[in-house]
Amino acid sequence: MNEPNPIVVLKFGGTSVSNLSRWQQILTIVQQRLKQGLRVIIVHSAKSGITNLLEKFAQNLDAALITEIKTSLHQLAKELNVKAQINTQIDKLHQFSQKDTLDAYEIAQVLSFGELMTSLIAYDYLSTQLTLEKLNPKNIFISHTDDNRALATRILSAKCHIKPIELESQCAIMPGFIAADTKGNTVVLGRGGSDTSACSLAVAVNAKRVEIWTDVHGIFSANPHVVPTACLIEKIGYEEAREIAASGGKVLHPRCILPAEQNNIPIHIYNTQDAKAHGTIIKKGYESTSPRVRAINVRHKITLVSMDSMNMWHQAGFMGKIFAVYEKLGLSIDIVVTAQTNVTISLDIADNIISPIILEELHQMLSEFCEVKIIKNCSAVTLVGYRMRALLGEIAPIISSFAEQRIYLTSQSSNDLNTSIVVDEDQADKLQIALHDGLIATHGNQYGFGATWEQLITKQGQKMNKKPTWWQENKDKLIALAQQNSPCYVYHLDTIVYQINQLKKLTSIDKMFFAMKSNSNPEVLKTIHANGVGLEMVSPGEINRVENTLSGIQKDDLLFTPNFAPIQEYQLALDKGLHVTIDNKFILEQYPDVFANQSLILRLDPGHGSGHHKYVRTAGEHSKFGIHHSELVEIKQFCDQHNITIKGLHSHAGSGILEHQNWDRILAYLTEQMQIFTDVTIINMGGGYGITENPYEKGLDMLKLNAIISRYKKQFPKVQFWMEPGRYLVANAGVLLAKVTQTKVKGNSGYIGLETGMNSLIRPALYSAWHNIVNLSKSDKTPEITATIVGPMCETGDILGVDRKLPQTDAGDVFLIANSGAYGFSMASRYNLREPAQEIIFE
Repeated sequence: MNEPNPIVVLKFGGTSVSNLSRWQQILTIVQQRLKQGLRVIIVHSAKSGITNLLEKFAQNLDAALITEIKTSLHQLAKELNVKAQINTQIDKLHQFSQKDTLDAYEIAQVLSFGELMTSLIAYDYLSTQLTLEKLNPKNIFISHTDDNRALATRILSAKCHIKPIELESQCAIMPGFIAADTKGNTVVLGRGGSDTSACSLAVAVNAKRVEIWTDVHGIFSANPHVVPTACLIEKIGYEEAREIAASGGKVLHPRCILPAEQNNIPIHIYNTQDAKAHGTIIKKGYESTSPRVRAINVRHKITLVSMDSMNMWHQAGFMGKIFAVYEKLGLSIDIVVTAQTNVTISLDIADNIISPIILEELHQMLSEFCEVKIIKNCSAVTLVGYRMRALLGEIAPIISSFAEQRIYLTSQSSNDLNTSIVVDEDQADKLQIALHDGLIATHGNQYGFGATWEQLITKQGQKMNKKPTWWQENKDKLIALAQQNSPCYVYHLDTIVYQINQLKKLTSIDKMFFAMKSNSNPEVLKTIHANGVGLEMVSPGEINRVENTLSGIQKDDLLFTPNFAPIQEYQLALDKGLHVTIDNKFILEQYPDVFANQSLILRLDPGHGSGHHKYVRTAGEHSKFGIHHSELVEIKQFCDQHNITIKGLHSHAGSGILEHQNWDRILAYLTEQMQIFTDVTIINMGGGYGITENPYEKGLDMLKLNAIISRYKKQFPKVQFWMEPGRYLVANAGVLLAKVTQTKVKGNSGYIGLETGMNSLIRPALYSAWHNIVNLSKSDKTPEITATIVGPMCETGDILGVDRKLPQTDAGDVFLIANSGAYGFSMASRYNLREPAQEIIFE
């Protein structure tokens, strides 16, 4: 009797199952594996965005979210030309919406609907092309009965036994993320749990390998959104891969690797958008054999608990008493550091459901034994690699440069595979970049890493053949312009108009104000105002620029939002009749006569910022912007005493944000504060709308964002909703042109010098911002060299781009730096007494 064909498990994430083209690609991959003589099981996540909506629904039971969920899934079904048989789940959601709250089992059931509904649509589509067997995960994965974690954690982040099964057909499909307890109740495996489903299923069917298909190329040496020079790890052993996943590497769920490791099943990670590219293979035999750092990861939202007591010194059983408290509360401890009179531990949200109630209970119970201090909003920076202790001599000098910052604790793992440093959240990215530059970027080739993220996305962009940008269509004109005027910023006004029209799709927005600090060029301001957008200013200089440029502009179209400015500036804006925003209780209390009888907008701190770099996150305890929640009642009382009307509430979380859910959190917070400020008629949701910097990125989903705003608009029909786009309107409309001055080869590194640098464009040095850089003179040539692009400033940090693939380059070639129409010229300087690039309007 012939042996049955070996099995491969293919797991597809949320972005990989969200539209017709992605499902067509899935079908192609499945058919390829079948032709290779393999049996195939498809494991999939919920359609991208659905689980987020279900989580939101489970929190507030808002029936409007059900409509958004249903619309999104019907849209997918329509694309796939199948009928969406999802009424059972939708009806159940409506039943849940009538409840006051949901228990953990009900939350698990709600969250499971994303995968279940997506699976119904997927089965109908694939079964027209394949003979397909359905697998029920609740028959295969049964949660442990000896799990000592809190009940909610056991239900919403379950650990499971695996039941072996026999595959009856050549092809099968199963929704990920879902499991059952011993009574058959639905439990779920936590966010990212579909990875665990896939690897556990591979064990159940004795698969040959698992393939994880996602929207990145594999495991990188750091988060590429923070460190663009992060390198692809093409081969790695199970143990190091587990450490990377557990320490914040988001490609795989931390628990998914162990079952594959225990059964020696290789895991392959591939990018669905670049299917033929190298990925990452996790396999026995790919372990490191010499000391090296493989990856540097960051986990945010870490909570530290510091416990002090003289009684712990030489006292038997003390540690047992305090750790018993964590066991009783079902809290899993991550890092432990001890001293003679102190024990400090960390709690990670990946393993714990941490709520204010839980933390208060923890504080009370521990206080019986010691003094307790709970420190929130920390981050753990973890270096993962083989024989880490042998590298301490290289690591220590980098960490020592952070001596002026608070380092709460450091920890060395007993297996010598990781070193963790816990710092304030706003310092984590900076430390990660420094460690990566010193320990990985300089050893990339030596340590056998693959291509950098920048190189891969550049290659991917070439394959995608996107519609040419305005500067690609006008290449020859720009080269000619640069020959006479470089270095120069060039602005394309038609692109600004296009971006404005994109934002006008947000029909729920009543008024837009352009944050002119991003670009204050007079012609840019004229174009923006002529297309119905107001102007937001932060200084008297910007007020003067507007008045001198736009003589007929209405006062209602002007918004003044200063920060730590002198009182005279507030008085000036009030005298001119502008909308004025206050973001500090101090300024009100110190100058009541200035603000008495006025109508003001308050800028509030929603508690946590967003964005691609800590310097663009403009909310949270470590940001200088916004009024803390604890001060709002006092401000309300003060305003009532001085006849100050709070007409509006404003918040701004950061810049470069592409997740539409960010503004759901902002609007939820702002509208909640209307219970305090009952005269509010304006909600200003700020800006930070990200642009697509790189070929792999999807832009901000305007339809989903509009649906979010519309929900609040229906709830508060008398309120105007404002927004403040800055970079979104002008970044794509501007490029920086500069000629090459010199080239240099130094060891394994190549350098290309331009006639201007950080004096014209400081964003790469200040924010580690990534800009597409091309040799415009030779854009039709094949890339042959890898080079770092630098300017002429006497600064090591005068770097515009690192490790870029470029054609052979000569002095005099014209280079173009894209997406530089925002915060380029407006942040330029005359450092080294070098004039920055001039501004030119493209005709």
